[in-house]
Amino acid sequence: MEAEALYREAFPDVARIIHAMGGTLEETKDVFHDAFIIFLEKKDTVPMRSPKAYLIGTAKILWLHNKQRISATELPQEVEDHVEDDHLEEEERSVVDYLQMAGEKCMQLLKAFYYDNNSMQKIATRFGFSTTRSATVQKYKCLEKIRTAIKKNETYAH
Repeated sequence: MEAEALYREAFPDVARIIHAMGGTLEETKDVFHDAFIIFLEKKDTVPMRSPKAYLIGTAKILWLHNKQRISATELPQEVEDHVEDDHLEEEERSVVDYLQMAGEKCMQLLKAFYYDNNSMQKIATRFGFSTTRSATVQKYKCLEKIRTAIKKNETYAH
């Protein structure tokens, strides 16, 4: 299944699940994007019968971990004093943080493709690429930057 089609097919299901567990639309988007990046990172290395089920399950697990972190932020002050801030910041990085690390142009390109549903031809024209292939290669490079950053994050290491 093509990534864009999977994205469109799975997001409504994830939104329903997270809404049922008390999540907002913004929280759903954050969790889904994190799950989608994990899926993209793992799709060629992890055997899976149903990419959609894998993506939905990953999003649900991330949401549950996120809820646990929210509860953890309500710890008494004396417990919080013993937590290393750098460690929490690394764990709590969202997909937006990774997109920002990839750069503004990558953020805009990926947004144009995944959110605005622009064709690669339209993206090539908009961003000044000479061919559709050049735009596709740049999109791939942006995703690779994000994958590399995620792999460096111990939260996603398995």
